[in-house]
Amino acid sequence: MNKKLLFFSANCPSRLYIFLSALALSMGGIIYIFLRTSEHVFDGWISTIGLDNLFSLARHHSPSLSLHLPDWIIFSLPNGLWAFAYALIITSIWLGSKSRARYFWMASIPILVLGFEVLQYVGIIRGTFCIQDIAFGMAGLTLGIIVGIKIIKPDNHEKVFV
Repeated sequence: MNKKLLFFSANCPSRLYIFLSALALSMGGIIYIFLRTSEHVFDGWISTIGLDNLFSLARHHSPSLSLHLPDWIIFSLPNGLWAFAYALIITSIWLGSKSRARYFWMASIPILVLGFEVLQYVGIIRGTFCIQDIAFGMAGLTLGIIVGIKIIKPDNHEKVFV
């Protein structure tokens, strides 16, 4: 069998969920970095690793692209992508575990997804409360759990935490 296909086969579910999670995180990060106005967290990370000049040049050319994209892609899709990635990782790790800790981790998925918006609404953290962000977060959360369950079937689940 082709090595590339084997990497993503049902026999290697951990690689598949790590790949899908990394892809979703990367896509959300790319949207934030290149299509949104300066974001302090990402700017700090980029500056720390010494890539601020490179990203500044790329950002200089990206505003014209953001003018042609719907607002939901720029402002809400990253939340959905990150919720998907988190839900997929947590579901894939804890699905099938007999540990009581799984309840905490599974509950952390909606708490984090909804928590950021609630904390923005009450003004505890910076940002703009948005129902659309909640909708995208819940869609990402749901899809991440469903994909996690489909990838990690009971017969091939690697019991990480028992």
